[in-house]
Amino acid sequence: MAGAKNERPAAGAPFGFDRPVFVVGEAGSNWRAGEVGGDEARARELIDVAAAAGCDAVKFQVFRAATIYAPGAGESDYLAEAGIREDIIDILAGLEMPYEMIAGLAARASDRGLQFMATAFSVADARAVDPYVNLHKTASYELNHLRLLEYLAATGKPVLMSTGAATYADIQRAVDLFRTSSAAPLALLQCTAAYPAPPEAANLRAIPTLEEMFGVPVGLSDHSADPVAAPAAAVALGARVVEKHFTLDRTLPGPDHAYAVEPDELAAMVRAIRLVEKMRGTGEKEVQPAEEELFDYSLRAIQATRDIAKGETLEEGVNVDILRPGKNKKGMNPFEIDRVSGRRAARDVAAGDGIQEEDLA
Repeated sequence: MAGAKNERPAAGAPFGFDRPVFVVGEAGSNWRAGEVGGDEARARELIDVAAAAGCDAVKFQVFRAATIYAPGAGESDYLAEAGIREDIIDILAGLEMPYEMIAGLAARASDRGLQFMATAFSVADARAVDPYVNLHKTASYELNHLRLLEYLAATGKPVLMSTGAATYADIQRAVDLFRTSSAAPLALLQCTAAYPAPPEAANLRAIPTLEEMFGVPVGLSDHSADPVAAPAAAVALGARVVEKHFTLDRTLPGPDHAYAVEPDELAAMVRAIRLVEKMRGTGEKEVQPAEEELFDYSLRAIQATRDIAKGETLEEGVNVDILRPGKNKKGMNPFEIDRVSGRRAARDVAAGDGIQEEDLA
């Protein structure tokens, strides 16, 4: 297996086994909305929304259509069903982020207290992005883009790898390739490469499976329509990273707006993640501090049902019983009742008092 079980990331990684869930607001290409003009302002507004929602990072996508699809790739069926009937290369060409925008967006994110991230789809894109990011992200369909993986590994920076539509063998090859050149922290993201992803395809139980197999932190890149269900459930299952597409308005034109969450939903998602994160606990079953008062007050014990004189025989249902002690001194565990019955009292016991080991003659 790639990596040691429960490896710990280096100090510079914002994700890890012992760290808060790392929440990434995926702006993607939603800074474009069908027209050229106002794009940078929309991108800056998306950054502000991610910050206001409580995200840890905001992420964009940086690509050139000509380096993604082969010539003549044609229409995408899922986009055609959504009414976007155009060659995929033409669609992507209209969503290309100018490299010169990156520095300003990175500065805006930093000013808002966010990690700036940008998914690169080629080595050239990665070179443009690298000076402005502290960690890299690979899209699911770049999991076998060995030249891109080689470049990202060579940067020495942490990497998040999405694993949509991938097999264990696909993931293993990508992890192994990364590890041949880099000791930097690595995390895998369970992902369903469908837009939107139907609930039955989320396969969230793959999260602990991938963590066990590869020994690295695992999270979720969520494409489901619901803003809260999958992220919250993923965190409950141990996700260390959550990424979710968001937009200013789902009705804006473009391929990724319709399945993205809106600003109030993004904020609700972050609140749910932080709440579930608190609820997740340590995994050890023990009496919690919040339970201690009622543990003493209400958990049954062996208690005297009336005044008992020294030397009197203790009998269940006569002078002792299995009761909740309330404010009385708590007695022995009820599983000891058969050992208590028939013994003599070594002292006077007041009604309500718990029977202690030293009370048995």
